[in-house]
Amino acid sequence: MARRTVVAVILLAVLIVVLRIAVLAADFDATVSAMRFEEARADDTALRAFLNRMPKGGDLHTHLSGAVYAERFIAWAAERDLCVDAANVVMENRDCQQAGVVPVAAALRDQKLYDRLVDAFSMRGFLPTPALPTGHDEFFATFAKFDRASASRFVDMVADQLRRYAGENVQYVEFMVSFPCSNDREKFRNAIAGKDDNAARIAALETAGLAECIALTRTGLAAAIGRIRNELACESQGPQPPCAVTFRFIAQALRNDPLDDVFIRTAIAAALIRAEPLVVALNYVGAEDALVARRDYTRQMQIIRFLASDVPVALHAGELWLGLVPPPDLTFHIREAIEIAGARRIGHGASLAFEHDMEGLLAEMRTRPVAVEINLTSNDLILGVRGKDEPLSTYVAAGVPVVLSSDDAGVSRITLSNEYFRAARDYGFGYRLLKEIARNALIYSFLDEQQKRAELGRFDRASRNFERSVVKAQSPLDNALALISAAVNPAF
Repeated sequence: MARRTVVAVILLAVLIVVLRIAVLAADFDATVSAMRFEEARADDTALRAFLNRMPKGGDLHTHLSGAVYAERFIAWAAERDLCVDAANVVMENRDCQQAGVVPVAAALRDQKLYDRLVDAFSMRGFLPTPALPTGHDEFFATFAKFDRASASRFVDMVADQLRRYAGENVQYVEFMVSFPCSNDREKFRNAIAGKDDNAARIAALETAGLAECIALTRTGLAAAIGRIRNELACESQGPQPPCAVTFRFIAQALRNDPLDDVFIRTAIAAALIRAEPLVVALNYVGAEDALVARRDYTRQMQIIRFLASDVPVALHAGELWLGLVPPPDLTFHIREAIEIAGARRIGHGASLAFEHDMEGLLAEMRTRPVAVEINLTSNDLILGVRGKDEPLSTYVAAGVPVVLSSDDAGVSRITLSNEYFRAARDYGFGYRLLKEIARNALIYSFLDEQQKRAELGRFDRASRNFERSVVKAQSPLDNALALISAAVNPAF
């Protein structure tokens, strides 16, 4: 009897394995690719190479100027004969003969100065100082230092980034950019001054020329798109990979401005989104822990609700951590971004654990659904949130849609592929989950449904081609053994 039982158990186990092999063989290329991915875990170099080649649907959370590497800003500033304040390492449009001011071009002949500029315009080599004691302070301080170089380089910055995305197999991106109508700022401020009623304020902006501001912005954007395509040689005979990267823009407003300015910028952004198909959503940017952002947070969410309830909204929310702000500020930012402002995506979401009724919030995000843009490196550098403190795994376990994004790749000195690498190395994510996350970047993009279907079709074809290339790189015997290994591995 015991012998028959053992034989029956063995036969059952064999049957289960055979059935598992049959099921996994139906998706043979993906299964083998997933096993090759697991084998690469033992070698970070191999893992990084695998993930760089892997199709990554899109980057939904990236600030255009913060995405550009410091070396590009130095080259552009040298072309324009800009100067740099040697003490504070801030680019300026001043007389380079003044005391303490040197031409940026001098850095092209002076390695020490060049290194100082790269370090000042990014997080490279960051060491705390009395002036910048934390990574948070250094991160946000970089933007003012290279602002002069980025101000007139919209076309160059977009083209630069499209080349980078093409190089790491990213097919879609939504760039966060300001569209402020700067020439109308004082006119708009005067128009709404003293008006407390939101309806009266938006009516005053419309009377003051909001429509004209939007029309001029659209004209300028159309011209810029033409120059971008020309820069990338998109009309040339041979296919140019960067031209295949689909891109859109998210209109950003500064959350640490006075409320009147926030209202104006939000109104401009909402009107532009309604009028211009290339501008697909609204976001608020700037340090969420700053005095004004904390004080006005709820009122800002109400402004979005009034002005932008009919357009897509993605919001930085929960880019906070214990000790950075008083504990009460940790308890409501994500929820209010969703429930008051109507955000369809949340950026960072690091302070999830401190929100009132975290489980209820996760259930709401899963049901609506609201996707989370996880920025592993910037959460680490800005907030010190890493390892088990990072809520990425909590969101995934709760069924909340997650995307991986780069935030400010140039400032952080990373790539989007690096964020996939961190998810694999630090959180144990496997190939199938990372592929799902990559696909999420298209599902939860702000493209219209027809465009979204087209991009998802592109992604699925790219994934099949990638998996086929992984299989072809190994012998049939190795692939068969990989299939068997997957069948006996409970994780598959």
